[in-house]
Formats: sequence, C-alpha cells, structure tokens
Amino acid sequence: MHSIDKTDGHSLPILDTELLSAFVAVIENGGFTAAARQLHKTQSTISQRIRTLEERVGSPLVHRTSRQLSLTEDGEIFLVYARRLLQLQREAISALGHGDRDGVIRFGLPENYAEIWLPRLLDRFAQRHPRIRPHIHCRMSSELIEALEAGELDLALTVRHANHGNGDILAAESLVWAAHRDFDHDPQAALPLALFPDHCPYRQRALDSLTRQGRQWSLHYTSQSPTGLRMAVNQRDAVTVADRRTLPDDWRILGDTDGLPPLPPAELELHRSPSFQHPAGDDLIMLIRELLASDATIA
Repeated sequence: MHSIDKTDGHSLPILDTELLSAFVAVIENGGFTAAARQLHKTQSTISQRIRTLEERVGSPLVHRTSRQLSLTEDGEIFLVYARRLLQLQREAISALGHGDRDGVIRFGLPENYAEIWLPRLLDRFAQRHPRIRPHIHCRMSSELIEALEAGELDLALTVRHANHGNGDILAAESLVWAAHRDFDHDPQAALPLALFPDHCPYRQRALDSLTRQGRQWSLHYTSQSPTGLRMAVNQRDAVTVADRRTLPDDWRILGDTDGLPPLPPAELELHRSPSFQHPAGDDLIMLIRELLASDATIA
C-alpha cells in the first residue's frame, strides 16, 4: 500500500474543491462519463482532475480498465476524507453566517411524493432559510437522475432503479395493488392495468410479479403523471400499483383474495450532485429524512 502522506508537513498538497468533487462524482456514478454529465464537464476534464489529484496525493486512487472502474486501497481510504472535506467546507461557510444569503437549490422528486409532503417540506425549510429559493422539478425517477447527471439538479429524491442504485437509501416503500373501491372484475379475465411508462420501476415490479404468477393482464392506460393514473383508476375499470402511503381515500388495496401476487417493496434514495456545496442543502436533506420517517410511522 502506498502512503498518501508524501509531505514533510511544510508543503501540503492543495486539494481544491474541483478535484475532490470530481473524485467523489466518478466513484458515486461508477465512471468518468456519468461523472462528466453530472458535473457538466467534458470527460477529458474529469480524467485530468483525477490524474491531478493522484499526483498531488502521491498515490493512485482509481483502477482503470476497459470494463470497470474500482478504487485502489488508498482510494478507499481517501474517499472517506474527500467526502468529509467537502462536508467541512459546507459547514465552514455556514458557520460564517453566509448560509442564508440569496441562493437557489434545484430539487427534483416524483410528483406523487410532492403531493404528499412537499408543502410541509418547503414550509419548514423556509423557516430555517427564508432567503433560499428552492426550484422544484417533478418528473419520473429515471428523468430526475438524467437531469442530475446533466447538471440540471442539485438534489433528487428517486425510486431506486436496478441500474442506478448509487444514491443514499432513505426509506423502503410498501407497494400494493390498488383500484377504486367500486372496481369489480372477473378474476378469470385478463387484469386491466393502469401503469406508468416502461421505464418505471413500479411498472416493472408489477409485470414481473404477474408473469411469475402466470396471470394474464392487459394494459388499458399509460401515463407519466400520477394525476393521469388517478383519473384512469377512477373510471373504475383498471388496477394500478402504488405505494401504500399515497393511496387516495376512495381507493382500496387488492391482494390474495383478489388473486394478485405480493409486490416487492421499493426503495427511495437521495442523489446529491458532488458539485453542490450550498450549506443549506444539508438542512434540506435532514428535513427530507425527517418527513419520510414521520410518514412511515403513520402509514
């Protein structure tokens, strides 16, 4: 193992934010291309920053191959400190009283969660940071991740996708089959469905479960918006998949007695752009955690 302490105590290497952010982004995104998209830089710029960082600490941090990227032993150690250094920078700015200067935080989340607790979140955040203006983006989870990688968002709350499982898991969501309380259907007929488009993890869980059961199904409605799905289900002729905590009062849960298989839970995760250094962001993340935890105890 190389030593990453190559100095004599009088000439410490300069570890600026751009180098640390690039290193964290490469690891959290699993590669240089995704990190470049997230930081809104070219891939060559990110590669150069990693090389510069390795030169300054005097040790290789990343194994590069044509198929995969991994941390060296020193890289594993340095990643912990890189994250702490970025966090300390945010705390230092906040401690100087600059945390409430005018600014914008670009936060994305699925529409159904925005409907549940976004007003409470914004109200509590405004009490702490009245001069910060959150810009809210409501899209599907896959689109939010793409926006974050493109540098369009600072934070994104998403449902975990199999190929994007690199966020900080905040909560497990109980998924259920749901229909209007007046829905009536012949269990021998194909199940009429109202679902999100094919890149939605809820949809994938639903169709996988029905396929394993051997249950026939028919896709009657598709919508990118929870509002659109609610309108379809309220026609009383379709079943959808929803997380339990978001069910409208006039819907009912379907299960074994309706001949439907159980659904695996979904995971909510938070993605943070490594370039996002606003100290108020930590408060926003804390409030998101608190609201998810409090709603989970009620559900």
